[in-house]
Amino acid sequence: MCLQWMRLFVFFQIVFYEGQDFQGKSYDCKGDSADLYNYIRRCNSVKVQAGWWALYERNNFSGYQYIIGPGEYTGYGQWMGFNDCVRSCKIIKNCKGPLKLKLYGRPNFNGPTLEVTDNLNSLREKWPYQVMSCKVLQGSWVFYEHPNFSGRQYLLEKGEYGSPAEWGALTATIGSVRGVMELPKSDS
Repeated sequence: MCLQWMRLFVFFQIVFYEGQDFQGKSYDCKGDSADLYNYIRRCNSVKVQAGWWALYERNNFSGYQYIIGPGEYTGYGQWMGFNDCVRSCKIIKNCKGPLKLKLYGRPNFNGPTLEVTDNLNSLREKWPYQVMSCKVLQGSWVFYEHPNFSGRQYLLEKGEYGSPAEWGALTATIGSVRGVMELPKSDS
């Protein structure tokens, strides 16, 4: 009973560890942090206690992005990290309810369109165009550089993105898309 009561008050929590397998110095984070370097020098493992998070390679929410949800990650390869460098993090909002995304084949919301409401592990199978702009109508989404949810990751929260540069990409190469959804909590 007490544990269930406590869960109601822990909405977001992530623990960073300097060593693999949850070893070494750690930092318990419960919200957005623009500069983690004051707490940890490197990050080799992570436990996400609650919520979905975007980890960034550089401070001030820049550089490579890694999107992770509840679970234990014993090494940076498990979140598709390139190295042990995590310098900032933020909570991903809009993880509940329906998902809706509109893709455009040209910049500034022009050209052919595709409406997406579910994960696509191979975007090219459904749509032969480059993603040059998009509108996130409901939920939060992750664009992946390659099919099967691999490669560089880009978090897109509700809003309009007139070009790939607006979601942090250098090119319009998107191989797969995934909606960020919280899984229902079990009562066990």
